[in-house]
Amino acid sequence: MNVHLLLTILVTVLCAGSCVAQSWYTGEEPLRRAVIQKDVLSDCNRNADSDVVNVVSTGIVPGEGMRPSITVELANRHNRTGRKYAVYRVDDSGKSRRAGSVKRPVWGVVWGYRDNQNYHAVLMRAGNDDFYGYQLPELQFTILTVADGDTLVHSHWQRIASSAIRPETDYNRLHIVPTQGGYEILLGDERECRIGFCRDDRLFGDRAGIYVGRGACVELKSWKVTPCEYPERQVVWEPEALNEYLRHSTDPTEGVYEFLQASSSSLNTRLGGNYRLALVANGTNYLLVYESGAQRFNDQWQTGMVKAVLRPTGLANLFDVTWFDAEHKPLKEGVKAMIGDNGVLTLHFSREGVIIEWNRAFGPKEQARDARQFDGNYPTPGSSVIP
Repeated sequence: MNVHLLLTILVTVLCAGSCVAQSWYTGEEPLRRAVIQKDVLSDCNRNADSDVVNVVSTGIVPGEGMRPSITVELANRHNRTGRKYAVYRVDDSGKSRRAGSVKRPVWGVVWGYRDNQNYHAVLMRAGNDDFYGYQLPELQFTILTVADGDTLVHSHWQRIASSAIRPETDYNRLHIVPTQGGYEILLGDERECRIGFCRDDRLFGDRAGIYVGRGACVELKSWKVTPCEYPERQVVWEPEALNEYLRHSTDPTEGVYEFLQASSSSLNTRLGGNYRLALVANGTNYLLVYESGAQRFNDQWQTGMVKAVLRPTGLANLFDVTWFDAEHKPLKEGVKAMIGDNGVLTLHFSREGVIIEWNRAFGPKEQARDARQFDGNYPTPGSSVIP
């Protein structure tokens, strides 16, 4: 299969006031029909030239320290071994004409989806013929990541046989589970069968959905997304793009924030660095993006990684915070942020007894403000750290 096939993204966006919800695409075209009947989505693709995806928002966006855990129950009605399924093209007169047939149409799940150049996918197709019915049910699968149009294949097409697989055209339950460094792919009602591992933990976008190859007719019976807290190690802003964005920003809150001072009521708690951070909007939230200044575990930090997520509380200039420590572990219990009219950003860690302040740098980077330096001593072994 050519994984660079054109993917047609068809997402219906429903708006109600300031609340935006996304639903599965439904509709009928010359070479595609997607309908929902009795709570089952059926998406059939007869196009000879392109695979398609049908995606919805997971509500889990890059850079906010969460990953989607997805459980889906789906079937490909065009998945019988030894069968071929007709595909078509539309000619210049607008008529659909047969353009051959496809054996083993491809189907599966995509996630972390931004566009047809950036996503993860686990794709499946029919297994080998079993004329006598003696073999375990089987499928063939591949796991891949497409980033900026380049494809990294984590598992090439290979066979998997298991009693947990429901063969032919029946529904299979598929699980995509975030783990350290990527996503584990499992099959079966109780995750009995491990398919493989996607060795890439990035989220390119907030969407996920089903992959419908040429000649496939996929039915989606159930769809469940569970947010899983996940340490951020992802560069979400390239330095040049971040500088360019801030240079043209009209949001008075956004900008570069220079470390000002820190205080702690505990001798066992120390700041891991005098951080220089950029504050950028991310939907209704704000991200504190790391630029420089890490002293503890500084080899684990790159410019453009997320240091904190600020979520509005309903009170002006007061935010709930998820802060990622030196090892990218999230802290959020009792963490609040305030942004003053004087350009000072203050983070309060009530459980740790720590207050940190940054001052918005209004001038060029070369004119960094003098800051009253926190003592910066590293904690003694066994001490807690707020890096």
